[in-house]
Amino acid sequence: MGLTAGKFILYPILSIVVLFYMIFSHTGFMAIWFYFRKIHGYGIIKSFLKTYKNHFLFGLTLFDRFTLFAGKKNIFSVSISGQELFDELVNSPKGGIIASSHLGNFEISGYLLHQNKKRINGIIYSEENPVIQQYRSKILEENNVCQIPILPDMSHIFIINKILSHGEILTMPCDRVYTGNKSVILNFMGRPATFPTGAYHLAEKFDVPVLVLFVMKESSRRYQIYISRMESQSDKNVSSKDKVENMARIYVSELERIVKKYPEQWYNFYKFWN
Repeated sequence: MGLTAGKFILYPILSIVVLFYMIFSHTGFMAIWFYFRKIHGYGIIKSFLKTYKNHFLFGLTLFDRFTLFAGKKNIFSVSISGQELFDELVNSPKGGIIASSHLGNFEISGYLLHQNKKRINGIIYSEENPVIQQYRSKILEENNVCQIPILPDMSHIFIINKILSHGEILTMPCDRVYTGNKSVILNFMGRPATFPTGAYHLAEKFDVPVLVLFVMKESSRRYQIYISRMESQSDKNVSSKDKVENMARIYVSELERIVKKYPEQWYNFYKFWN
């Protein structure tokens, strides 16, 4: 049986697993239910159905990742909006930052945006099974992508500085605050939420451009990639703090635009809004 056929056979199993997950992962279920019920203002039944679809789609994104881990990249078609911005960054001698999120399936951008001109380095916060992480690293290396884990001794800071100083690309999740992150509270989807600003401080320090990138699932085998560029303020009278907060607002505006277009692909399974 081919991998693709096997993936579709797993769909009915996933539909059952999702129900059990929603029952026993109460925190994640309530966070997404709140997102649909209070943030989008859906009714009770619609919020439940949307929550189920959200969990099911999240399972499908995991299937897609493992499909790509197995080297089956050609089974997916992809449309890219803003390809020229990515090409410009890749061909520039300067480094750059790509602001990611837990919306859609950002992780597979390393497979779908294959290029050999400039190394892409992705920040990793979560701890995973070492075997899976090692296998993923091997596949990513073939696509000129490297993983940078956040380490307790903070030595990753030196690696990040080296990456941007040497004209490489750094990807950072900009929708989730971790302990020790610099942050700002902004209005998002009608309510205040906290967003990290580390990526924008780095952009200011190294004078590098920032792209916002989303990878959204359109169908079982098709993805849409959206790429936009943050236009930083060049006015010398504007403080670094204001420039950083302005970039954060641009990011949140783009995030909100895509969330409204793909509401079911929001994968922050915790209390997000303040």
